[in-house]
Amino acid sequence: MLSVLIPTYNYNAFFLVDKIHQQLILAQIAFEIICFDDGSKSELNAENEKINSLENARFNVLENNIGRSAIRNLLAKEATYKWLLFLDADVLPTNNQFIKNYIACFNTSKTVFCGGLLYQHKKENLDLLRYKYGKKHEEISIEKRLENPSKYFFTSNFLIQKDVFKTIIFEEKLKKYGREDLLFSLKLIQKGYKIAHLENEVYHLGIDDNKVFVAKTKKAMENLVFLEEEQLIEKEEIALLKVTKKLGNLKLSRFTGNFYPIFEKLAIKKSNVFYFNCMKVCYVCFLKSRNE
Repeated sequence: MLSVLIPTYNYNAFFLVDKIHQQLILAQIAFEIICFDDGSKSELNAENEKINSLENARFNVLENNIGRSAIRNLLAKEATYKWLLFLDADVLPTNNQFIKNYIACFNTSKTVFCGGLLYQHKKENLDLLRYKYGKKHEEISIEKRLENPSKYFFTSNFLIQKDVFKTIIFEEKLKKYGREDLLFSLKLIQKGYKIAHLENEVYHLGIDDNKVFVAKTKKAMENLVFLEEEQLIEKEEIALLKVTKKLGNLKLSRFTGNFYPIFEKLAIKKSNVFYFNCMKVCYVCFLKSRNE
């Protein structure tokens, strides 16, 4: 009935798997949990091996890193059941009815269900840019998510039928970090599937430090430019690309791109979301200007 699919990389996923496993046992449904490490060679995989001791759960380490898109496609291919629940390794359900809330969706077809994200108010996180950005741009109320379902689609917590997934799959040309969720949601809409949102959130626990988060975001911007260059997305579909297109039309791409190192340093030093968003615009302009 339900395959829970968890990609991980250098992260202890056992705590999440154990919590999900407890809920699945109580739900009394046919299930499996599959967790793959994407070739990290991490010492934390000693903890992840404990997953294999749980009923209907398995953990495996890939020999080589294949990327965020390819590992999710591989997990789906390995899945046995009709419904697939994708969870990132660094999340945790916020309630004890998490699995039951998704089970209630099983009678609906041609619909993908997103549970949403929350961020825990912990003292050690409050000054981190990743936390501030998540609170502002990812911890979105159900009312706002319902207004723009595709915009707030995150791969960290969603339910999809396997037959639907096979008609979309994640784009494996994306080898770097980020933006695979954007393209996946656009494909869903293009193929006529509905994206529904629930109040079935998970806490995002993996809060990177400022330098790591900025570095990951730059890779995501590189993926975004790649998607545009490969004509896999349209500029008009993405607000950031619309802004950089206007700057390009004004012949300001190269000029604007020169400012990205300044905003990068400010974002890291000040943990400031405004400077961070400015950096993203400037960095995309920088990437585009290199090809002019």
